[in-house]
Amino acid sequence: MIRSSDPADEERAGAPARSGEPALSREGDAEEERVPTSGGSEPPSLGDLIRTWLKISLLGFGGPSAHVALMLDEVVERRRWLTRERFLETMALINLLPGPNTSEVGMCIGYMKRGWRGLLAAGLAFLLPTWALVTTLSVLYFRYGTLPQVEPLLWGLKPVIVGVVLAAGWRIGRAGVKSGLAGILAAAGALVSFGAGRFVIVMMAMGGFVTWWVRRQRRDGRGETAPTHNATAVGPGSGASDPPEDAHVAPDPDSEHRRGGWLLAPVAAAGGILASMGSLVTVFLTHLWIGAVMFGGGYVLIALLEPFAVGHFGWLTQAQFLDGVAISQSVPGPISTLSAFVGYSAAGIPGAILGTAGIYLPAFTAVALLAPRIRRLREVDAIRRALEGIVAVVAGAIVGVGASLAAAGVRDPVAAVVAATALILALWKKVPAVWLVGGGLLAGVARMWMMG
Repeated sequence: MIRSSDPADEERAGAPARSGEPALSREGDAEEERVPTSGGSEPPSLGDLIRTWLKISLLGFGGPSAHVALMLDEVVERRRWLTRERFLETMALINLLPGPNTSEVGMCIGYMKRGWRGLLAAGLAFLLPTWALVTTLSVLYFRYGTLPQVEPLLWGLKPVIVGVVLAAGWRIGRAGVKSGLAGILAAAGALVSFGAGRFVIVMMAMGGFVTWWVRRQRRDGRGETAPTHNATAVGPGSGASDPPEDAHVAPDPDSEHRRGGWLLAPVAAAGGILASMGSLVTVFLTHLWIGAVMFGGGYVLIALLEPFAVGHFGWLTQAQFLDGVAISQSVPGPISTLSAFVGYSAAGIPGAILGTAGIYLPAFTAVALLAPRIRRLREVDAIRRALEGIVAVVAGAIVGVGASLAAAGVRDPVAAVVAATALILALWKKVPAVWLVGGGLLAGVARMWMMG
């Protein structure tokens, strides 16, 4: 595998091969192979993956946009496990899957680096700390009937998150917007994200169609034909002989699919046990259904879960459900662990486990099916054209989310100064996002201490 730290090599990796030179598999694959990992030529270990996603989870206050910002900083800027372009492409494809998308991005990156074990390690390291926090707070809430007072603690954190997210939007925008058409789509994505976030998925589909159609018209106007890919060809550009994303991963879809079947086999056995467990089955199957149709990320869970938890089954009152939403948003990590609160209200600790398992099983399954095929999907001409528009919309949407967070989290001059300082430190001084988030938490603790 070729690796180089020369920036000029990285720029040339995306250019078409000259006559007489061997063709690289695709521009993204070539570029990613040239990005050194934290261990030189070796991919990250399982321990590296677990530590990285534990850090992102425990400092991931602020929802999916903050998680993306932290992942970009840790995985791309600091550890250089992926290029910005590859990170954006992964996000674009994952956003088309059901389930908690930021968790799925972590799973997919884990697979790219360490195969199935990496997928499970990254996914569980990101999920379990938040699940433990939400379940603990659920126990205290249903025992004492009150919420912990965490708002003063978040005083310094919210504006820092705004700065970190805006910095991530700027970096991703530079990687994903490379033409005038992409710029228009990014602006549209930002406006939709800011004003009507639930339609971002629709805007992504529209962006993908626009770039696919425009590129096709230009190709037809020049009388070109679409490139074909011989799946059985041997050589640097063939899908069959391309090296894996890392030396320790063999992403053959057929063999990986069979291996995935063995990994998911215990689920079928668990189904028979669940059939005799009464309300636990209802908790699991309700969350499993929601997880399978939850397009749009973790926040969609609130809209899908409330009618069942409050209306149909009566596990919670409306006020209790809102308190559960507040708990899941007051802790770091994925908001989809609201399922732990709802599951606990229905069936205690086992309900919290099965509710969360139901939400996340479709996500693990979808990524397990997609991750081995990502490289081949990128080689499909129509998908590659569509990804250009989808990536541009995603880049703009992150900026739009940052603007909406600024409107909600920057409400006084002091908060504005904190947000601007975080933005400057992240962009120009390259201060790691985890340090900035930690500084925001310390500012909140200091303010709580001074106020008594």
